[in-house]
Parts: sequence; C-alpha cells; structure tokens
Amino acid sequence: MKKIIILGGGAAGWLTALYCKKIYPNYEIKLIESKKIGILGAGEGSTPHLVNFLKFININILDLVNKTKGTLKYGINFINWNGDGNKYFHGFGSKNNFNNFNVKNIFNGECYDKYLINCISKNLNLDNYTYGGLLVDHKKNDPDNQDFSLHFDAHLIADYLKDVAIKRGVLHVVNELKEIKTDYDDNITSVVLNNDQEHICDFIFDCSGFARLIIGKHFKTKWIDYQKHLPMKKAVPFFLEQEKEIQPCTHAIAMKYGWIWKIPLQHRFGSGYIFDSDFINEDEALSEAEEYLGQKLNSPKVIKFDAGRYENVWVNNCMAVGLSSGFTEPLEATSLYLSVQQLHLFAHFKESIFTSDKNIKDNFNKIIANNNDEILNFLYLHYLSKRNDSEFWKNFRSNTVVPSSFKEYLHNIKSHNLFNLNFKTNKAYAGFETESYLVVAYGLGLLDSKKTTEIELLEPGVDEYKNFLDLSISNLESHSKFLQNINVPNNN
Repeated sequence: MKKIIILGGGAAGWLTALYCKKIYPNYEIKLIESKKIGILGAGEGSTPHLVNFLKFININILDLVNKTKGTLKYGINFINWNGDGNKYFHGFGSKNNFNNFNVKNIFNGECYDKYLINCISKNLNLDNYTYGGLLVDHKKNDPDNQDFSLHFDAHLIADYLKDVAIKRGVLHVVNELKEIKTDYDDNITSVVLNNDQEHICDFIFDCSGFARLIIGKHFKTKWIDYQKHLPMKKAVPFFLEQEKEIQPCTHAIAMKYGWIWKIPLQHRFGSGYIFDSDFINEDEALSEAEEYLGQKLNSPKVIKFDAGRYENVWVNNCMAVGLSSGFTEPLEATSLYLSVQQLHLFAHFKESIFTSDKNIKDNFNKIIANNNDEILNFLYLHYLSKRNDSEFWKNFRSNTVVPSSFKEYLHNIKSHNLFNLNFKTNKAYAGFETESYLVVAYGLGLLDSKKTTEIELLEPGVDEYKNFLDLSISNLESHSKFLQNINVPNNN
C-alpha cells in the first residue's frame, strides 16, 4: 500500500487529504498537523470553484454552511476605491437563461461580456443590470441561477473537514516536525516528529502554511517575489457585530494605506485591515479602521506576509498546496481558489507522482506558475485607482512595477480594445475571465462610455434583459431567511 502524508492541517490540508482519499481510495492517507502552528484564520471566503470542489469530494454544501456558521457569497462589493464614496460590485457568473446572450448571425452564445460592453457604452450602473448585483443589493438568494461561493469560519471549516476525513479513513496525527529523512535522490522517505515517531511516505504534501516547512525550509526552492507589484505586507484582523439582514457578499473598503475586508458570517463579521507597512504600523492601521468604522477595535494578532510564489511547487516527491506554495493577497479570495484548482489539475498527473520524470513535473509547475501570475495580473488591476489622498496611493502609481504579462491587458483596457479579449494564458488552469476585467476596469473609471462601441445585434437587448432581471428577483426569499431555514442532517 502506497503511503501519502499531508503535513499541515487547516482548510488546505484537510481538503488535500479528502481529495487524496477520493482519487487514491486504496492508499494510506495520513495528515500530520502541529497545534503550535495553528490556523491563520484570516481568510474566510473563496470563489465558486471551492463549491464545485466540495461537491466533487462529496461534501454536503448546506450542512457545511450550517456547521461553519457560513453564508453564501455572490461576489465582492468594492467600496470607495476611487476615494469618492461610491461602490461597484464584482460578481460571479449567472447560470441558465441568466447569461444566454448571442450576437445575431455572428455568435451563437457565450456573449455575456458583449452585454456588459453595451451597458458600459450606455454609462449604466452594472450593479443594477447584473443578476448578482441585484441579489446583493436586495439581500436576496438564488443559488440555482447564480454561481456562488461560501463565507465560513476558518477554524470551524477545518474542524468540519477533519471530522469528515477521519470518518472516511484519513489517519490523523498531532505533533511537530523534528526531522525529514531522504534517500540518495533527495526524495523524502519519512518524517520524524518531536515524540520520535517516524512516519514513512511515498509522497508528501506540504500544507504547512506560511511556515513552508518542506518546500521552503527543506528544499530551499527559489522564491518569485511579487512585492514590487503588490505592496501589501501586513494585516490586523478583528471581528465586527453582524447586522440583522445579511448581505451575500464580501465587502472590500479602500482606505488610505490599503483596504478593509468585511466577511459576513451568521454570528459576526470576520474583518481586518490589510495595509502597506512601509507607510504605517499596525497601531496606526487599527486607529484608521476605528475612525472609519466608528468603534473601538481589538486585533488578536498581526499577520505578516510577502506576496509571491515558489518557482516550483512540485519538487521530487513533495508538492506544496495552499499558503505553503505562495500567496498574493486576499483581495479576491484566491488562496483556496488556487489550492482547489491545483488539486483538480493534479488528477491529470495522479498516475505519475511516484515517477522521477522531470518533464511531467516541469509541465505541472509551469501551469501552476501561470495560475499565480494570472491572479497577480487581475489583482494589480484593482489598485489602478484615482485615489490621491495618501503617499501610499501616490507611490503605487509612480513606483509600483506593472507585471510584464499584464502590460498587454492594460494597453487593451486603456485603448478600449474590448472585443474578443482573452485574459487567460493558454497554459493556465486558473484565472479571471474577460467579464471580470470589464467590471473592475469600469468600476475604477478606466473605461469611458463615450469610447465604448455598442454592439447593435446583441440579443436580448439591455432593456429587455433588465426587465427579466427585475421580474426574476421580485419573489425571491432573503438571504437571511435562507440561512435560518438550513437544517440538513450530516450525511457524511
């Protein structure tokens, strides 16, 4: 029997363990975690890819929402990113008849981006002309017709996934790593823990988070720095009281030196201020957040991070997943998105993990590198703000380096070359589509309606579709009512 070890718990570790149990049902799957390292607990949201992944590993979504005090997420409200108090909504895609557009006699479908272009050409508020925007503004719920993700308590979801994994036969060990043993090819043969127990492995996943115990400290893999593109370096998390009616979205509120996240759970908001520590310290960040939110705040810790990734996440018989493989920042909740997409890709390589074929690993590593670079491109776009009220925003425009692979995207946006764009590389498994770039660029004022050409043959037209949306949303139950009615037995 082949033996696979996952080093590290948290959401990434337990998702990896459950995934391995799914695709390798006859192997021994063992997760080793350290209580001293613990769970970061700052990110409590993701993208619809997480929901699809959970379904693949046979997790009951409603039960998970109930047990983790979770809520549904239809996208992100970006507030005050131009310093004018306005907001724009970046939502996930709609389903079925809610995005069935075509350009008559030219394109038979997949023309939702053309609809957005027409809205932009008319200088319309996209929040009022997209289904996700209307759901969020009206605090309504419709997971059947709108792609959704989840908000969750990071500690509760790790506990939930752990319970499911153990019931399915994943072995669980709690102790700290003491030593890594390797063979003559530098493949890891076993790990020794502080209690001197030795655990043999044929393959090992590094899910040790920012500790990066194997991919970084043991293999000393080359680090690709994103700091010159994304200057955020620290975060101070805190909790806020929940409101009576829960909006199914994350809030990202731009501040003078970064931004505040507000993630709604059933019992509270998970929140915090992520900032560039070159300009302010954690006390000053907390003071600015207190002034904006109008209340005293207490942060249990300061989270430090460097934006970047490892050149290779698969080294010898080890693969890093989650924060151990790299991190951009939490702006679009892409950490778990990248993790589950990496695991999905891994299924195509699952017969090759016990070989030493360098070409196979190089191919996998290249795709994962491109995934991270594509996320970097999209996140960089969010900071192209008109704000001019602090040295941070001034410095971003004058000194921050444009990612090389983003330069063509940025040229097309500034030139209003919006037709038939593809904002993904040919060798990437994760990234954001044209629709997302249009919404963010328009929300930041980078797209001028007067320079945007309307597509006259689009069906349905903007007014017709708007009437359809208004009619569709009128009889939906509220998101809060939906959460109150969740009462699903644990089928796992």
